[in-house]
Amino acid sequence: MSTSPLRPVFIVGGSRTGSTMLQVILGKSREVSLVDEMQFRTRAWLHRDLVTDIRKRVGSLQDPGALDRLMELLYSGIPEGWIWSEAERMLNRDMLREELSKEPLTQQSIFDAILTTHARMRGKQNKGAKFPVHYSYTQQLLDWYPDCRLIHTTRDPKAVYASQANKYLSPDQNALARAFMRFKQFVHINIQTSWTAHIHRKFCGLPNYRLVRYEDMVMDPEQEIRRICEFLEIEFVEGMLQPQRFGSSYKSAEQKNQGIDRSSLERWRSSISGFTAGVIDLLHPRALHILGYRDD
Repeated sequence: MSTSPLRPVFIVGGSRTGSTMLQVILGKSREVSLVDEMQFRTRAWLHRDLVTDIRKRVGSLQDPGALDRLMELLYSGIPEGWIWSEAERMLNRDMLREELSKEPLTQQSIFDAILTTHARMRGKQNKGAKFPVHYSYTQQLLDWYPDCRLIHTTRDPKAVYASQANKYLSPDQNALARAFMRFKQFVHINIQTSWTAHIHRKFCGLPNYRLVRYEDMVMDPEQEIRRICEFLEIEFVEGMLQPQRFGSSYKSAEQKNQGIDRSSLERWRSSISGFTAGVIDLLHPRALHILGYRDD
């Protein structure tokens, strides 16, 4: 375990890439606190973000009463993101106000106060977050925290599409609605694949950046988790190998509710057609090569 001050830790990446699994695993650490997705900055075509809500509902951060309006917004349930629906439980109101009062209000000071409050509440010495911003805004994190640690999660885009497309389907949808939803997710995942490769090309030369492939996490969890802990300069804890189950990356319901399930690696093959898989491969030969995947 490092004796030097720890750097902020950020998990960035696209949908269905094992980020929640990694957040739960690192949550076993005695040192790191990771805020859940706060949607601080994201693309307008995806959904609203916290920066937009602050601009519209708080106004100028230098105006009188801005702190009161900001606190009201953060605990109103209006902002996007699960953490804001559970704000009273996840972020102590008095502690957050104390942190926000230490410096003039800016986007960065608000962001930092949220991370610091979350870490203080849990007795952790280091702050961080999972998907605090859309991964296309990763440079913003580096501008604010040049010495941070960036973990970029990725996964075979065919598996991502299979998981994401099924996530938004419901039994009461008609065939046309289901087809349209699949098409929307197909477009989304192909954009995500291109951007993911671009982000990796941009930051792969940095010593504080690490690409983590979902497949490596599932195939050899101990080796990959130990490597991640070494990268973060935190202590490896045996409990990291038995995370609580959340979603398809973990043991199925009839099995134990802890651990990592290798069958999730190939599950996508029964969910999408060979034609769809082939189209994804055809669209992204360079991205697949850059990220370490091969054509099927």
